[in-house]
Amino acid sequence: MSELPPIKVSELDVDRLEGLLDKKPYRDDKRFDGLRSELARAEVLPVDAMPADVVRMNSTVTFEVEESGKQFHLTLCYPHEINGRTETLSIFAPIGSALLGLSVGQTIDWTLPDAHHRHVRIIQVENSSLS
Repeated sequence: MSELPPIKVSELDVDRLEGLLDKKPYRDDKRFDGLRSELARAEVLPVDAMPADVVRMNSTVTFEVEESGKQFHLTLCYPHEINGRTETLSIFAPIGSALLGLSVGQTIDWTLPDAHHRHVRIIQVENSSLS
């Protein structure tokens, strides 16, 4: 895996995600170690200091998987917010964890559970004023 790009995550998102990861059934589940690692390496900023083009919770993100050229336009959500809604992506999905904190133009090389690497590039980020 290549060097990971720098990421920025809001204090609010870090607090909420770490709180969720501390609860059962997530606490001892190794599947969420990628998200834990991302939170640990992030530059943590106050919500009002977050740049507008950075992926945060509830951002709608347009991104491309470079290997396939396929583009997606999804909203990054907590697992309980999905409730069968289409066009959403759980923060607990490997690609959801990879997107958090990236900004427009950044690319990340991310290893999926099947051990394949994917290069994901951020094209556009839409953030509501309520994050």
